[in-house]
Amino acid sequence: MHIAVWADSVTPRLQYITQHILGEMLGFEVVLTENRDQFSSFAGAKIAYGDVEFDDAISISPHGLLGESGITRQAVTMGCWNSVPIFFETNPHAQIPFDLFAAAFYLISRYEEYLPFESDEHRRFPSTASLAHRESFLEIPLVDMWVKELETIIKQKFPDVAIKERSFQFIPTIDIDNAYAFKHRGLLQSCLGLGKALVHFRFADFAGRLAVFLGSRPDPFDTYHRLFQILIQCPDAVWFMLGGKRGRFDKSVPLGNQSMQALIKRIASEYRVGIHPSYASGDVLQTVREELNGLSEVVGQPITASRQHYLRFRMPHTHRLLAGLGITHEYSMGYSNAIGFRASTCTPFRFYDLMDEKELPLTIVPFQVMDRALLTMGCNAQTAAQRTLELAQRVKRVGGTFSTLWHNESLSGINEWKGWENVLGEIVNRVKAM
Repeated sequence: MHIAVWADSVTPRLQYITQHILGEMLGFEVVLTENRDQFSSFAGAKIAYGDVEFDDAISISPHGLLGESGITRQAVTMGCWNSVPIFFETNPHAQIPFDLFAAAFYLISRYEEYLPFESDEHRRFPSTASLAHRESFLEIPLVDMWVKELETIIKQKFPDVAIKERSFQFIPTIDIDNAYAFKHRGLLQSCLGLGKALVHFRFADFAGRLAVFLGSRPDPFDTYHRLFQILIQCPDAVWFMLGGKRGRFDKSVPLGNQSMQALIKRIASEYRVGIHPSYASGDVLQTVREELNGLSEVVGQPITASRQHYLRFRMPHTHRLLAGLGITHEYSMGYSNAIGFRASTCTPFRFYDLMDEKELPLTIVPFQVMDRALLTMGCNAQTAAQRTLELAQRVKRVGGTFSTLWHNESLSGINEWKGWENVLGEIVNRVKAM
């Protein structure tokens, strides 16, 4: 089914966002045109994106953002439409009173993350700097809600048009930042760990390390058997493996370790495995390439999925680098200290490079909840599950993709994770039952 969109000027930004909303989300074949006669003679659903009104078309008045190039600070004033927050209001009396395409583009392209901002200690864009946080819509899939309203309007205006039925999807993901707490560290490193625990009077830590070292107790981060049991009903789950050299923020067992390789191969036999570019790589092409090639060799096939360690990325440099290395799906779109919708959507989307004004062959798969974020927010195990399931329900209502980020260590039941052993299992069971 086709839909025609007329505009005074067909720009790369307009092409990108209409293809995403009308094409990917609603299932139309999009016909973009600047020709009024062609548009007028089109038989089917039509949207006029301009200040000229057509009686047989849905009208959206442009804000101007999609006709621009480059990045400038935008004035954003919030309004309301059918009880849903909006901005870039253009005609308060119209059926669609704001530039839905421009507002969606602003949020999905992460336009605000290209502007100057005060970064956190890891040089990341903080959730508190976002428009969604300031205007209290971080925890709703705003773009998907707008598209849901647009779908209703299209059906009312063009009742014979068939629109794709969106279906709820669930993608749990696992980050292996620290494959084992104490095992496979080597004799020198194990002895140093034991000594450090004694020097700082951490006797329980010393006893635990010694018991694991002597083989009388399992490593607390070795939660893989439980993870396999939980995820047996989730064939779409993705696991991300840290492959860099050991450093201050990179603690995992090296890929050269035989036990680590056996673990990765076991995971790869059942699930998709992605690269977790190390903190130390710092977007250095050669370093990321080496880590990617090392993991590919272990798995025995090309790696096409990625999530940045500590969720550190720079727009658009990180995404250009990953796309150039053959990564097709990127999973870092979320926050480490807050839950919700960083790009205000629960629909995967292609990355748009605002500096080059072009779409990259890289699909961004947002996640909504991370275990560490819930902990940072002060949630206990019970409230963590509750908050997560509330978000899942919101995603289900718009037929989006719900994705969680969990770590093997959060099932360990030690230290700050005491009592969290069963949270992921409860979430998976209840989301799958929705």
